[in-house]
Amino acid sequence: MKKLVLSALFAGSMLSAAPAFAQASGSVDVSGTVAARCSAVTPLSGSITLGELAKTDGTVDTAFSNNTGGLSRNFTVKCNGANPKVSVEAKPLINAAATTTAAGYTNTVHYTATVVAMGAKGTNATIADQSVTTGATSAPINDRLAAVTNNIALTVGAGATSEATAILDAGTYAGKVEITIAPTA
Repeated sequence: MKKLVLSALFAGSMLSAAPAFAQASGSVDVSGTVAARCSAVTPLSGSITLGELAKTDGTVDTAFSNNTGGLSRNFTVKCNGANPKVSVEAKPLINAAATTTAAGYTNTVHYTATVVAMGAKGTNATIADQSVTTGATSAPINDRLAAVTNNIALTVGAGATSEATAILDAGTYAGKVEITIAPTA
């Protein structure tokens, strides 16, 4: 028994003589990235029905007064960049069935497509494109895009023909407006 007590005392003295471990500390950096992007909450699509394009004399109704459902559409877009760029391209209304037109007639109706983008600071950026010119019209918003519903509005108007007195060929006319909203890198 004396041996057992001596062994226990020796083992206990060895444990108390061992050095204590010090605390270890450090830091770990954590990082990530967010790519600049824009996304349409409501798709940039739909239709605007202009109805009868001609006045009773056959020339273009510049106000598109026979439209159904209005000349404007609203969209919601989210962008996380500070200065998104808006591009709008109006493509003329063309009567594809009228392949040859006589003098004084036309198968093409031009118009202006205007996009208004709401800025976060309460200002609006207006970008307009006429279908008579080729290519898109682009401009920066010069602000963040407002984080609200219906922050992008498209309106079409100002109908015209190449010759103001041209008579519209009978038939169906179709065109489109292409809208692009891109983030700034």
